[in-house]
Amino acid sequence: MAGISGLGAPARAQAWHRLDSAASARPQVAALQVTDETGQPFGQNPFAQQARARFGRVEYRVVTAPYLRRRARIDLVLPPTVAGLLRPQGLVFEWRGLDGAQDGRLTPGKRQPLWTGVITQAVTPLAIELEMRLDLGAMGPWNGGHFGVEPGFELVLLP
Repeated sequence: MAGISGLGAPARAQAWHRLDSAASARPQVAALQVTDETGQPFGQNPFAQQARARFGRVEYRVVTAPYLRRRARIDLVLPPTVAGLLRPQGLVFEWRGLDGAQDGRLTPGKRQPLWTGVITQAVTPLAIELEMRLDLGAMGPWNGGHFGVEPGFELVLLP
Protein backbone atom coordinates (compact mmCIF):
# COMPACT_ATOMS: atom_id res chain seq x y z
CA MET A 1 0.00 0.00 0.00
CA ALA A 2 1.43 3.39 -0.95
CA GLY A 3 1.65 6.12 1.66
CA ILE A 4 1.00 9.81 1.29
CA SER A 5 4.01 11.97 1.95
CA GLY A 6 4.29 15.62 2.85
CA LEU A 7 1.39 15.74 5.31
CA GLY A 8 3.58 16.01 8.39
CA ALA A 9 3.03 14.45 11.76
CA PRO A 10 -0.47 14.40 13.25
CA ALA A 11 -1.19 17.18 15.72
CA ARG A 12 -0.78 16.20 19.37
CA ALA A 13 -3.85 16.52 21.49
CA GLN A 14 -3.54 19.12 24.21
CA ALA A 15 -3.90 17.84 27.75
CA TRP A 16 -5.97 20.18 29.89
CA HIS A 17 -5.44 20.24 33.64
CA ARG A 18 -8.26 21.56 35.85
CA LEU A 19 -6.91 24.05 38.41
CA ASP A 20 -8.13 24.47 41.98
CA SER A 21 -9.24 28.05 42.68
CA ALA A 22 -10.45 27.42 46.25
CA ALA A 23 -7.60 29.62 47.54
CA SER A 24 -9.35 32.67 46.04
CA ALA A 25 -10.23 35.34 48.58
CA ARG A 26 -13.95 35.38 47.74
CA PRO A 27 -15.45 32.24 46.21
CA GLN A 28 -18.66 34.13 45.38
CA VAL A 29 -18.50 37.67 44.09
CA ALA A 30 -21.54 39.94 44.20
CA ALA A 31 -22.10 42.51 41.47
CA LEU A 32 -21.24 46.08 42.42
CA GLN A 33 -23.79 47.44 39.95
CA VAL A 34 -26.54 45.92 37.79
CA THR A 35 -28.09 47.94 34.97
CA ASP A 36 -30.51 47.27 32.13
CA GLU A 37 -29.72 47.59 28.42
CA THR A 38 -30.09 51.39 28.60
CA GLY A 39 -27.72 51.80 31.56
CA GLN A 40 -30.50 52.47 34.08
CA PRO A 41 -30.66 50.59 37.41
CA PHE A 42 -31.97 47.11 36.63
CA GLY A 43 -34.44 47.01 39.53
CA GLN A 44 -36.24 50.11 38.25
CA ASN A 45 -37.16 48.64 34.85
CA PRO A 46 -39.75 45.83 35.00
CA PHE A 47 -39.53 45.57 31.18
CA ALA A 48 -35.75 45.16 30.99
CA GLN A 49 -34.57 42.76 28.30
CA GLN A 50 -31.00 42.56 29.50
CA ALA A 51 -29.05 42.74 32.74
CA ARG A 52 -25.46 43.95 32.79
CA ALA A 53 -23.63 43.20 36.04
CA ARG A 54 -20.35 44.95 36.85
CA PHE A 55 -18.19 43.18 39.42
CA GLY A 56 -15.13 45.44 39.36
CA ARG A 57 -11.78 43.89 40.20
CA VAL A 58 -12.04 40.15 40.84
CA GLU A 59 -8.99 38.26 42.04
CA TYR A 60 -8.57 34.53 41.67
CA ARG A 61 -5.79 32.38 43.10
CA VAL A 62 -5.20 29.12 41.27
CA VAL A 63 -3.01 26.28 42.50
CA THR A 64 -0.18 25.80 40.00
CA ALA A 65 2.42 24.06 42.22
CA PRO A 66 2.65 20.90 40.04
CA TYR A 67 3.66 23.05 37.05
CA LEU A 68 6.44 25.20 38.57
CA ARG A 69 9.04 26.41 36.06
CA ARG A 70 6.92 25.16 33.14
CA ARG A 71 5.58 27.32 30.33
CA ALA A 72 1.78 27.19 30.33
CA ARG A 73 -1.45 28.86 29.33
CA ILE A 74 -4.31 29.26 31.79
CA ASP A 75 -7.81 29.51 30.34
CA LEU A 76 -11.01 30.75 31.94
CA VAL A 77 -13.78 28.21 31.32
CA LEU A 78 -17.54 28.51 31.75
CA PRO A 79 -19.60 25.34 32.24
CA PRO A 80 -21.71 24.29 29.21
CA THR A 81 -24.94 24.42 31.20
CA VAL A 82 -25.93 27.17 33.61
CA ALA A 83 -28.95 26.76 35.90
CA GLY A 84 -31.87 28.80 34.58
CA LEU A 85 -30.28 29.55 31.19
CA LEU A 86 -31.99 28.09 28.11
CA ARG A 87 -29.52 29.39 25.48
CA PRO A 88 -25.77 29.64 26.16
CA GLN A 89 -25.52 32.71 23.90
CA GLY A 90 -27.71 34.56 26.40
CA LEU A 91 -24.83 34.87 28.85
CA VAL A 92 -21.58 36.67 28.10
CA PHE A 93 -18.61 37.20 30.43
CA GLU A 94 -16.37 40.10 29.40
CA TRP A 95 -13.25 41.20 31.22
CA ARG A 96 -10.26 43.45 31.10
CA GLY A 97 -7.11 41.70 32.24
CA LEU A 98 -5.19 43.23 35.13
CA ASP A 99 -1.67 42.54 36.41
CA GLY A 100 -0.62 40.55 33.33
CA ALA A 101 -3.90 38.77 32.63
CA GLN A 102 -5.33 39.01 29.10
CA ASP A 103 -8.63 40.64 28.10
CA GLY A 104 -11.39 38.31 26.99
CA ARG A 105 -14.98 37.46 26.22
CA LEU A 106 -16.66 34.13 26.91
CA THR A 107 -19.98 32.25 26.69
CA PRO A 108 -20.99 28.99 28.45
CA GLY A 109 -19.26 25.85 27.21
CA LYS A 110 -16.28 27.80 25.87
CA ARG A 111 -12.78 28.62 27.04
CA GLN A 112 -10.71 31.78 26.61
CA PRO A 113 -7.00 32.30 27.30
CA LEU A 114 -6.48 34.36 30.44
CA TRP A 115 -2.74 34.12 31.10
CA THR A 116 0.34 32.75 29.34
CA GLY A 117 3.85 32.48 30.76
CA VAL A 118 6.19 30.51 32.98
CA ILE A 119 4.67 29.32 36.26
CA THR A 120 6.79 30.86 39.04
CA GLN A 121 4.55 30.41 42.08
CA ALA A 122 2.74 27.53 43.78
CA VAL A 123 -0.41 29.67 43.72
CA THR A 124 -0.78 31.99 40.72
CA PRO A 125 -2.84 35.17 41.21
CA LEU A 126 -5.09 36.23 38.33
CA ALA A 127 -6.94 39.56 38.39
CA ILE A 128 -9.61 40.81 36.01
CA GLU A 129 -12.18 43.58 35.85
CA LEU A 130 -15.32 41.54 35.19
CA GLU A 131 -18.71 42.26 33.61
CA MET A 132 -21.50 39.81 32.85
CA ARG A 133 -24.28 40.40 30.33
CA LEU A 134 -27.47 38.33 30.59
CA ASP A 135 -30.23 38.29 27.96
CA LEU A 136 -33.39 37.80 30.01
CA GLY A 137 -35.12 36.20 27.00
CA ALA A 138 -32.62 33.33 27.29
CA MET A 139 -33.78 32.55 30.82
CA GLY A 140 -36.19 29.78 31.69
CA PRO A 141 -38.69 30.05 34.53
CA TRP A 142 -37.07 32.45 36.95
CA ASN A 143 -38.44 34.37 39.89
CA GLY A 144 -36.08 37.32 39.54
CA GLY A 145 -33.85 36.15 42.39
CA HIS A 146 -30.14 35.58 42.36
CA PHE A 147 -28.39 34.29 39.26
CA GLY A 148 -24.85 33.00 39.21
CA VAL A 149 -22.29 30.96 37.37
CA GLU A 150 -18.99 29.55 38.60
CA PRO A 151 -16.09 29.94 36.16
CA GLY A 152 -13.32 27.37 36.16
CA PHE A 153 -9.64 27.45 35.24
CA GLU A 154 -7.72 24.99 33.11
CA LEU A 155 -4.04 24.85 32.26
CA VAL A 156 -2.26 23.46 29.23
CA LEU A 157 1.52 23.03 29.13
CA LEU A 158 3.27 24.76 26.24
CA PRO A 159 6.53 23.91 24.49
